[in-house]
Amino acid sequence: MSCFLFTDDEETTRKINIDELYEKQQQKDIKQLSIFNKILNRIHKRITQTARIKPMEKFVWFTVPEYIFGEPIYDNGDCTGYLVAKLHENGFEVKYIHPNTLWISWKNWVPSYIRSEIKKKTGFILDEKGNIVDKKENKDDDFTNPNVLTNDKQPGAKNGKVYTPINSYKPTGNLVYNAEMFEKLEKKFH
Repeated sequence: MSCFLFTDDEETTRKINIDELYEKQQQKDIKQLSIFNKILNRIHKRITQTARIKPMEKFVWFTVPEYIFGEPIYDNGDCTGYLVAKLHENGFEVKYIHPNTLWISWKNWVPSYIRSEIKKKTGFILDEKGNIVDKKENKDDDFTNPNVLTNDKQPGAKNGKVYTPINSYKPTGNLVYNAEMFEKLEKKFH
């Protein structure tokens, strides 16, 4: 800018659209987001290939590239944060290892067919992580009575036999250390 006024300077007063000042930044942000999504698609492809080729492995290692040829330079920290957030949102367990490595696991995921079988057999509704969300309502709730599963009439009786509690058990027979041996030892040392 100059401190002099020239003859060809306009005298009209007009307003500047401030949104136009941010258009370039918006275009840059949109391009950066598309780059992040391309990297996320690479991760998804790696996960599907690993799940298909090595079904026993439930994790992948992914190194976030510092740059991609033919694409503008992007902020690696922002990209890593975006990838971790999107993968968590998708249900994966993600660990970040400095400087740019991600460990992505889906071992903690309970498939829907297993969840439906558990719901049929036990009545518990599980979420994707295996946590109990809700219990299916049953009219005859058998789990309130603990003797229903064992068909016991009394807590201590089974097949007509009555067992003694462990606290009142007195051992008999040839034991490694019996009372007579302790008495002999005491006599020797006194």
